[in-house]
Amino acid sequence: MKKLLTIASMCIALSACSSSGSFKIPEIAPDVPRIQFENMFLRGVFNWWEADPSYKFKRSNSGWTVDVELIADGQPYDFRLSDAKWTPSQSCGGKYKGQPVMLGSTAYLVCEQGSENLQFTPSTTGIYRFTVNPASAGEVALVVTKI
Repeated sequence: MKKLLTIASMCIALSACSSSGSFKIPEIAPDVPRIQFENMFLRGVFNWWEADPSYKFKRSNSGWTVDVELIADGQPYDFRLSDAKWTPSQSCGGKYKGQPVMLGSTAYLVCEQGSENLQFTPSTTGIYRFTVNPASAGEVALVVTKI
């Protein structure tokens, strides 16, 4: 009986301390998966959304790049970045459907299940370089230039 009273009084004392609310447990931010640029492809209407080796990003001095010949017919090209398996954490696109990518401007992509197709409309027919680099908060910075 004495043991039972001791245990009961300890439980009451501990529960009183835990309900005081003066101690906050810090939240741990979820891990953001590392984007594996070495496995990424530019996939879109220009290559039937395939993981074609000629559209695989290659390491360069300015980041990860791929060059694509595009025809300027006034229509936007839908595209996104992804690995060969369309892994959700390795599939990068727009924050909203049809997010435009402008020549020479940085567009920030999200790499997650809910990312959307991007759109780029070339003003002249030619070869365009798509350059990607890691940005903050798990985003990817994309710049398209004409070469």
